Amino acid sequence: MRIDLTKRLSHKELITPLSEYTTPSEYSFTIDHTVQEVLHTLQSKMTQKHNDYFYITDKDNVLQGIITTRDLIYASPKTKLIDVVDTEVLKVHEEDKLEKALKLLTKHQILVLPIVNKENRFVGVLEVLPHDTQSLYKSKRLHQKYLKADLFQFIGFSLEQGKLNSTWMAFRYRMPWLFCNLIGGLICAVIAEFFQLTLVAFVTLALFIPLVLTLSESISIQSMTLSLRFLHLRKIQATQVMRRMLIEWKASALLALASCLVITLFYFAWSVEIKPIFAITVSMFVAMVISASFGALFPILLHIVKLDPKVAAGPVVLMVADIVTVSIYLSISTWMLMQ
Repeated sequence: MRIDLTKRLSHKELITPLSEYTTPSEYSFTIDHTVQEVLHTLQSKMTQKHNDYFYITDKDNVLQGIITTRDLIYASPKTKLIDVVDTEVLKVHEEDKLEKALKLLTKHQILVLPIVNKENRFVGVLEVLPHDTQSLYKSKRLHQKYLKADLFQFIGFSLEQGKLNSTWMAFRYRMPWLFCNLIGGLICAVIAEFFQLTLVAFVTLALFIPLVLTLSESISIQSMTLSLRFLHLRKIQATQVMRRMLIEWKASALLALASCLVITLFYFAWSVEIKPIFAITVSMFVAMVISASFGALFPILLHIVKLDPKVAAGPVVLMVADIVTVSIYLSISTWMLMQ
């Protein structure tokens, strides 16, 4: 059975064994075949289907590896496949769930996976190619790249929707991360209790807490969203992460500076005391830059440890932004105003 790419997959389909989705491989050869024999077989069948590689087995049909069309073209005709086969082949077992295979497909950006049984014998492949495969293979290279990207985006969407197919599954998937917001709010309340004398002496500080929190939360979520888009790159290097963070530091500093200027203008419309607004803007500037930095970095860290940043990052980033903002805002203001 082939995967239907015209509709999203249900949770029941995601936990179905791969044996239900196994399709026979059109081409497989044994390690004793020569390159010339393989090429003759391919020419005799005259298939229009495009193949980038072929699966190689031994006489007992045990999967040995793959060979690419490039290897066939450049190898000597009398060369045996055992001498050119690539034994490092990604494979799945027919007892594995469809969800596991789809995750491997998206991780390695491939469209076909070989399936083996308990004895490692080759039984077929899992294909997620669109029904109109000719349009994919006849398209230009750039267009083909985006067609494949659409397929992987669909697979990722199906995996997420499959997890949230019922109310209970949605609750289990999302509630643990929402606890982060509850914990963050309680910690902020405890922090505010430590600075009660400052808030009593300078009521203005308390009035600006909601605004400062909103700005820090907003800039952290903006940074997180940009990092999630950054994660669409197939391979992330340390230099790219550093470049991303440098851009984020500069941008967040400018955004924080502009926000401080607006608040200052508003503040002097109804007060002439300089010390409170100076403490507010300085602490807010520092809190916004740090919150933005964490928002940009945290999804990347989740991606590295193979956790889902799309669901997990938001609540954690908001929790940390709240805690950091309240701590910095009240501690810097206390240091500047209570001396």
